[in-house]
Amino acid sequence: MLAPNSNEVTYNPRIFDVASEAQARSVILTPEGGCPSQQRWETETPYLTDLILSKVRLTPDSFVLDYGCGIGRIARELINRTACRVVGVDISPSMRGLASNYVYDDFFFSCSPAMFEILVKRNKMRFDLAISVWVLQHCLEPQEDLDLIYRSLILDGKFFIVNNERRVVPTLERGWVDDGIDIRGLIRKMRLTEQEIGSLDHKIIPQTLVEEAFWALYRKQ
Repeated sequence: MLAPNSNEVTYNPRIFDVASEAQARSVILTPEGGCPSQQRWETETPYLTDLILSKVRLTPDSFVLDYGCGIGRIARELINRTACRVVGVDISPSMRGLASNYVYDDFFFSCSPAMFEILVKRNKMRFDLAISVWVLQHCLEPQEDLDLIYRSLILDGKFFIVNNERRVVPTLERGWVDDGIDIRGLIRKMRLTEQEIGSLDHKIIPQTLVEEAFWALYRKQ
């Protein structure tokens, strides 16, 4: 297995740079198992929102972090259904730019991971819930991202994740690479209590993804 920060390959976050909402959809939800991106968007987005809301109660007073928000597909659903407040964080400037128009709500804004870390360090932001959907599998240093998410949560705050068991890291030289980092293993070493873990619904999520993905809910100790 290759380490994406080794001399053999170079991490390539530019793969998430997009020129339009249509392109963003195809990057966020790639065609899988004969299911095109648009169909996945229309079926998976409400399904995942339902799943989140079946595990965590949100109100207009809830403050939610969408880590790896893309253009805000889950954020928009959560706001529309519960009137909660959402902050999106994403590595891609173009995704963040599109998110403001896609969500188009006074109770949403997005920022870069670097800016978000500054806000957390200065105790400006603490969240009731953090979500990360199909994101940590792509991050260069997932332990750093998990630590930042953890620090942003209030005591007893919840963390909901959807992720591949196998890493899928973008590189310039080799395309998508599995560097062998175990995301669930990293989370087990943190002060996060696993409350529930499960598989995605194969009737909605392409079978190729269901076989190698999981969802889980954690609580900050």
